[in-house]
Amino acid sequence: MNKNIINGPYLLDPRATQITVAWETIEPADFKVTASSADGAEYLGDVAYEREVPCQEYPKGACIYTAVIKELAPATEYAYTVTGGGEVAAASFHTLPEAPTHLHLLTLSDSHLFHNSEFFKKVAAQEAPEFILHGGDISFGTGYQHDQYQDNWFHKIPDVLARTPAYYIHGNHDDGPYYDAFFTATQGRTVHTADGGNTFSFDYGPAHFTLVDSNPWGLFEMNAVNSEMPLDRETRKRIDDTLKWIEEDLTSPAAKKAKWRILMMHHPYTDPFNNRYIVPIAERCQAQLVLGGHLHYYIKSVSVDPKVGARTVYVCEGSAQDPEAEYTSAREDKRLLSEFPEVTATGRSNYGVLDVTEEAIDYRLYGFEADGSSKLVDTIHLTHDEPDVEFTDIELRRLDNNGNVEVRALAENKGTAMAEAVINLLDNKCEHAINLFGSEENSQVAVLEPGERRKLTAVYQAVQPGEHTLRVGEAQLKLVVFEPTQLSFAHMRVCAGQGEAADCMIAGIEATNNLDHEIFVSVPLYINQRIAETKSLFFRGHEKRYIEFHYKFQQGGEYQVSIADQLPKEVSIEGGIRIIPRILDKSGHGHTALLHGSPKVREVDGHMEVALEQYGDYIEISASRDLRAPQGFTGMVWADIDRLARPSEMGHNPLMVRGKSVGWGATYCLRMVVERAGGLKWGICHDITEYSWQGGEAKIGEWAQYTMTFDKKAGGDSYCDGTPLAHVAGISDDSEIRQWDDQPIFVGYSYIGHVIPEIGRPKYFTHLPGRISQVRFYKKGLTAEENREIYEHPEAEGPERDDLAVWLDFHSILKVGTHTTEWRHPAIYDPAFKTQKKYWHFKQLKAKTHLPLQASMRATIEVSDDMATVKASRQIVLKDGTNYVDISNLPEAQYLRIVTEFAAEVGPDGTFVPELLSYQVVAENERDFTDMFWSTRPDWERGCFTGAVGFPPVDRLRDYPEYTDVIHG
Repeated sequence: MNKNIINGPYLLDPRATQITVAWETIEPADFKVTASSADGAEYLGDVAYEREVPCQEYPKGACIYTAVIKELAPATEYAYTVTGGGEVAAASFHTLPEAPTHLHLLTLSDSHLFHNSEFFKKVAAQEAPEFILHGGDISFGTGYQHDQYQDNWFHKIPDVLARTPAYYIHGNHDDGPYYDAFFTATQGRTVHTADGGNTFSFDYGPAHFTLVDSNPWGLFEMNAVNSEMPLDRETRKRIDDTLKWIEEDLTSPAAKKAKWRILMMHHPYTDPFNNRYIVPIAERCQAQLVLGGHLHYYIKSVSVDPKVGARTVYVCEGSAQDPEAEYTSAREDKRLLSEFPEVTATGRSNYGVLDVTEEAIDYRLYGFEADGSSKLVDTIHLTHDEPDVEFTDIELRRLDNNGNVEVRALAENKGTAMAEAVINLLDNKCEHAINLFGSEENSQVAVLEPGERRKLTAVYQAVQPGEHTLRVGEAQLKLVVFEPTQLSFAHMRVCAGQGEAADCMIAGIEATNNLDHEIFVSVPLYINQRIAETKSLFFRGHEKRYIEFHYKFQQGGEYQVSIADQLPKEVSIEGGIRIIPRILDKSGHGHTALLHGSPKVREVDGHMEVALEQYGDYIEISASRDLRAPQGFTGMVWADIDRLARPSEMGHNPLMVRGKSVGWGATYCLRMVVERAGGLKWGICHDITEYSWQGGEAKIGEWAQYTMTFDKKAGGDSYCDGTPLAHVAGISDDSEIRQWDDQPIFVGYSYIGHVIPEIGRPKYFTHLPGRISQVRFYKKGLTAEENREIYEHPEAEGPERDDLAVWLDFHSILKVGTHTTEWRHPAIYDPAFKTQKKYWHFKQLKAKTHLPLQASMRATIEVSDDMATVKASRQIVLKDGTNYVDISNLPEAQYLRIVTEFAAEVGPDGTFVPELLSYQVVAENERDFTDMFWSTRPDWERGCFTGAVGFPPVDRLRDYPEYTDVIHG
């Protein structure tokens, strides 16, 4: 007899007198669920089932059954059986106590591939929790893949799930119909919920638990913002309704009666949308513990509001997938996360043990060692007692005449729980709470464990001019604050222009008039420590204003920019031009690709190989509207992947990507990436939805053809060497596949992370180390048979040639090109020169280059009187570095231009490209002289490019330390 039950049974929503049993079957059957106690009493479950969405494994849709067993006795063990169609599944459970005074639970999040499952089984057996709280992301791919739940959860710990009940909330990877079928709908039968089981609450003993689906803002709104699209009304309403329900739930009589209010959701405190929506509710409603996940890091935070402090503690659990156990405590000299002074610890963890009594919460976070043993990462102890931090050895020391005072104290936590240090300072009898300690740019909260002592230093500023009496405890300081500095400055931002404004920079800063009266002042802009420009400005008393400078550079390069007294920031102005080898497109559609970096290119057994070894080695298929594929597409890459990402590197290593980022939003059209553990991830984005899936393993150290196809009707499929790996269903015909046709198609490179608005790109990049021999892109989704034919005959054009938009095999690479400047007059041209015959004498050419030995560059200087006829010319072979060339033997003329010939070398030893950074020509006219520069992008773009000459990419390998983006990429 074939087995009909494919997953389960598993237990949900445990109570003192009832429990829910769930299981999945291939076909419907007449099922019966019976629970039996030791005294022989039997209880029948109320059985119901729903058909799931069809999937590749179960074309008719599998069946999810639930049975709610009621009228049970509290704190009693029951044996239960699920019988039907000749099958019997048996296990046992314990009902919860009626009014327990002690809860003992397990928590975990982001289990994904759950390599720790065997270790977790032992922990579950040892701890014997009353139930488990799962914080989301069971799927490693998406909630649209049925196999992700079967392979990564139900088949990993079936005995635990059959005996230990669990509560589940959505993770971002769980968005989809199969998570909803397994957990949302099944929990929704019995939990207290307003939306069918996505967000719900329950009471148990001294605690009120509120479990929240944070995807509406943490996933969908984030997707919309990152992908530059408006949020749809339905999702906005869902967000508003959910937030309203959470607040009503946390202020309900049941929640107020509970000794503890515990919030749990997938997205953590540091998520910008969660921080915006959940933190105010949690603190307003006095939730004491807020649990999250998502980042695959352990992060502990308290409220930055000194009135709340450690009365609300935020915990981001690490991933349960792989063994990890690390802990880093806060340091006074540097924040753990630059934008979050309230983060007090970071690390890695795999699971938590949560003990709750009427008097205390004890939450222990553990990580697994490689041998499966558990290592304690951190302990959080909370009580109802008010914080009791005592300050001694208090010192107040004046720092200047502007009212800045250093406050020093020895803090000791005399209380029974972790507490945030808050110094209450009286300034002329007006109280100020100080809870940020350390230097200004790294100031942060200080959290002390019971009995802990720590020396703390803070800076307080008495603002109002006049006499001040400051008091902290018994320490007192009298000082006079003089008239403050006229202007103070903060929040300086510097950014380079783009396109036609690439030689320009915008620098802005917030300025505040600290005086009671009007002032007229000059504010300087410094470039490389010299005043470049000033603004004379009028300010009213205590006016705050944003000041902006627009500055045009004469030469490209790196510059240190500052305004007034601020520390400088670096800005990069596009300057040089170089050879970027062009890979010719065999499809006939002219989508020439760019070869970046210094990759080695060699021929092996008749096919070419491009070795992407360094971070800057990658292939770029230029952006083109002609590559739009609104109904579907196919991407193919033949690759020999050298290795997986190192711990210090970003994962999601890209085989092929088109979009602003490889993830974290609906920010791409297509992605084919290698996860850091070797798994293959695929995906498209439509509307504001990231529609990704997981399937297969990368072949490390051997050649393979990787293919991803997508069709709106047929769905998505992925293959390795012609073998199917994974499938997801199609999308509705009115859905719009995000094209991102203003972005290149990258092979071997991508940005990764959330798009940061200030810089218009993510903070990080990621790279694929390996060799590439062929790349194809089709503007339609190919079938499995068509993909197999191409795999078996990779040198042939293959099927669907009309939709083959890009075909790279690296046999033809253009390595030469020229640039011709515009005809330029040394000064502003006056038509009178034509009659006066006032000519210029060109004296010297200064050329700056980067020129490897294997490459060459030759310049021809031409002069003319009419911009049509070349009067004379001088040819020069340029060398590496700075070239000074005497050109005084050229005849006097009205105009000059320079033609530069470039030649690169691409071969088995690497790619060696010449780069021209700048030209400077000195010209004389009687007693006057001037310099002519070609050094910025607009300078070069006034001329003419041919062949493989172009501009190198800007900032693609740059990190931005001033921004925080905590991702597990």
